[in-house]
Amino acid sequence: MEVTIIGCGYVGLVTGVCLASIGHTVRGVEKDPRKLKSLQEGHCPIFEPGLQELMNEAVSNGSITFTDDVKKATKDTEIVFLCVGTPPKPDGTVDMTYLETAGKEVCDALAEMNNDLLVTIVVKSTVPAGTNRKLHNFLKSQTKAHFAVVSNPEFLKEGTAVQDCLNPDRIVIGGESVEAFRMMRRLYDPLVKREENFMTMNWESAELTKYAANSMLAARISFMNELTILCEHYGADIEDIRKGIGSDSRIGPAFLRAGCGYGGSCFPKDVAAMEHISRAAGHESLFVSAIQTVNKNQKKRFVQKIVEKLGRPIQGATIAVWGLAFKADTDDIRESASIDVIQYLLDAGAIVRAHDYKALENMKQIFKDKVEWTTDPVKAAAGADAIALCTDWPQYTTQPFRKIAATMNTPIIFDGRNCLNRDVMRENGFQYYPMGRPPVEQTLRLRSRA
Repeated sequence: MEVTIIGCGYVGLVTGVCLASIGHTVRGVEKDPRKLKSLQEGHCPIFEPGLQELMNEAVSNGSITFTDDVKKATKDTEIVFLCVGTPPKPDGTVDMTYLETAGKEVCDALAEMNNDLLVTIVVKSTVPAGTNRKLHNFLKSQTKAHFAVVSNPEFLKEGTAVQDCLNPDRIVIGGESVEAFRMMRRLYDPLVKREENFMTMNWESAELTKYAANSMLAARISFMNELTILCEHYGADIEDIRKGIGSDSRIGPAFLRAGCGYGGSCFPKDVAAMEHISRAAGHESLFVSAIQTVNKNQKKRFVQKIVEKLGRPIQGATIAVWGLAFKADTDDIRESASIDVIQYLLDAGAIVRAHDYKALENMKQIFKDKVEWTTDPVKAAAGADAIALCTDWPQYTTQPFRKIAATMNTPIIFDGRNCLNRDVMRENGFQYYPMGRPPVEQTLRLRSRA
């Protein structure tokens, strides 16, 4: 099928490349000149495992091309994906400006072609309930082009987005046009392993499905994070509890790992939007509000633990922050826990030295010269008073900890992701403080500063 992608950001590019890989002809529209140039040269502007390789193949065989010309991109198209930003306004409502502009531009281009064939406009962006219906009515008032609007929320996890796109748990399509439903079924045919995984519903149900899924997952994480408080008070181990409840088939093991707070482009934004959607319906959702409160408090609690257990005043202390991305296998720092952790440390007068495997340049845009930046975790720890681990990069588990302990002012690690081995920490002479797990506390000899 002929497919157009409007907006080649994270969701748009992953979607377009994956559709091209299963045989569709894809034309991506990107208005940012620098990003467009990078795409046309075959360079992937984001880090996502497997995406560059898949993009290389699609570009080389011509199954995906990139342009900034909407008319050119929509010529003879059957399906147009709108993957533009829908940022929140100060009052929590969604800014529809980009979505409406992109939709109207597409419809105007289609109207000029005077094509009687139906073109399905797919809203891939995450939007509140009622948005697709409003967009449909808005576009109907603006153009006479023959189109249908469907909602097709994405369920991609950063770090495994390519796999998620090519092997989806479910494909949700919301709308009112049976013909558009059939077109979407044809589009996704190679990816539909079981017919019940292809779900059609009305616009509002599809929109709320996306928010409900992310809010539910965020709730699981926040519940486990709140449990770490009880674990640390009573001497329990959150990892044992995770295994104990995760083995219950009614609960399952996913999204039960405790840490110093969730982040990313989806959970914080979608949970906040869910709260606003509830208020717009005249309902104050205590459940959704609590998810956000717990997540915010967990980041503060992580820093409070550093202040309390450091063994010297936090003011003037050097803290090596390992991990800046909101999770491993991505360079995305949006709502990353490390942003709050670094800011809290700086506000307390600490000196912060930061490292990450992919997100260093992105985080520099926020803190600039307020933070010392390094591309080596060992160098980041040298002379530091403590390490604060904020991202679960697997490479952090294989560091030369004996060497690191010898170079630190005080060998203390605060593990905000519970990814280090307690025995390894003990054997290498570290004080070790995870989240909701018994710490490793042993006598330390503080090294004086030169």
